[in-house]
Amino acid sequence: MKIKGTIVFKENWDAVHEKCPSCDGNDKNCDWCDGTGKKYKYIINEGTSRSSKTYSLIDCIDFYAKKYNNKRGTVWRETKADARRTVLQDIIKHHKNTSRWKIGYEYNKTESIFNYTNGSIVEVHGADEEDKVHGLTQDFAWLNEPYGISKEVFNQIDQRTSDFIFLDWNPKQTHFIDDLKKDRRTLVIWSTFAKNPFCPPGQKAKILSYQPISRSYLVENNLISPYEAKKYDFSKNIKCFDEKHLRELRRCVMNEERNSANDFNWCVYGLGIKGEKPNRIFNWNRCDLDNYINLDVTEYIGVDWGKVDPWAIVGVKYYDGELYLHEYNYLSENELMESLSTSEIKEITNNEEGIVSWLFNKLKIDFDSEIICDSNRPEKIIALRRAGWEYSLAARKSKGSILDGIDALTRLKVLYTESSKNIENEQFNYSWKTDRYGITMETPEDQYNHSIDAVRYVVSHLKHEGIVNVI
Repeated sequence: MKIKGTIVFKENWDAVHEKCPSCDGNDKNCDWCDGTGKKYKYIINEGTSRSSKTYSLIDCIDFYAKKYNNKRGTVWRETKADARRTVLQDIIKHHKNTSRWKIGYEYNKTESIFNYTNGSIVEVHGADEEDKVHGLTQDFAWLNEPYGISKEVFNQIDQRTSDFIFLDWNPKQTHFIDDLKKDRRTLVIWSTFAKNPFCPPGQKAKILSYQPISRSYLVENNLISPYEAKKYDFSKNIKCFDEKHLRELRRCVMNEERNSANDFNWCVYGLGIKGEKPNRIFNWNRCDLDNYINLDVTEYIGVDWGKVDPWAIVGVKYYDGELYLHEYNYLSENELMESLSTSEIKEITNNEEGIVSWLFNKLKIDFDSEIICDSNRPEKIIALRRAGWEYSLAARKSKGSILDGIDALTRLKVLYTESSKNIENEQFNYSWKTDRYGITMETPEDQYNHSIDAVRYVVSHLKHEGIVNVI
């Protein structure tokens, strides 16, 4: 079977087969490769949207499973529901589009498993399936866009994987992947949409529309200033720039005139590098989980309800002007229900207080905790009280409370535990709105705010009680 592939596929396929530089694949006791004979254990695909990362890795795992008998591969997303909705659909679509659907394998739709005729299998799972994370062993694994997968979960998968692990992402936030890059058995394959000859023209044009003048070759290399670029006479071209760079500069000038230029979007989606949002609101820091656990002060619980959106439950501790946060839950009610066993669903159904009581029991939230909840679900607050959490309160909401809460948080030193990946992602991306001219407004965007809202409810409560004083 012949499949058209990009250079990204070739780089990954070659990396999988590159031999250990220490033993050339001939020493079962080799310290470098742990006896696998392979140079790379971790292959990180980093870059932009539409760079062919996803389809290239789909091809790699399919061909690897077909080439080698009795191999077991696993594909992971943050949740099982997310995996079925995204990467599984990508695999099915790509196999169908390349005329290999169910060729050389059978597909078990119920279990999301591809059973190959040579004994190999590829399974699609969610990192929220604890029995799979802690119980499965595999020859190779693929962590697809693992923004919400914790380092602890990765370690469990890693120690049970013998051959190699693929990871792919757009580096738009801090992550354990940054530390993994330091391992000598890691290869980073950097790719952009420019490496993908199959990138649809419309999508390519959209990504190119983000490039600002400051990111053009001529400006970055100080051959022309941004001010000169806006006034430059392209028809006369008195500086004799070559046509390639002139064309890029002309496009960047047009992007700025049309207000489509966006440095953050260009960094992330055009260059595949981590960008800093100019309208970012918070800049919090990480701390060890032990620091949080050993902090001998009252723990408050913030809750932002979510049936379809994330259901954020956050532990909050305040000490001497510093706020410490720990993420307890971020799965929506729907995602939680999809991840549960039949017996667990029956247990929830038979419980008068339903999933609220079940989850808080599972998380071992202390019955004496003060729990500050989003007030838009009063029946759930009542359910918590009936189930034994008597100090469950509705968050105070008044005109201006969002801005007041944000203001209070910006005046505190805020730290979150290393495992709180969704808090980390939200604080990195939570931003002020901008108008059509790119001017920052005094209104936050209504996204990346589920955990942040939960924290804001607690801080507002602590201010009202006189525990937190910010000027």
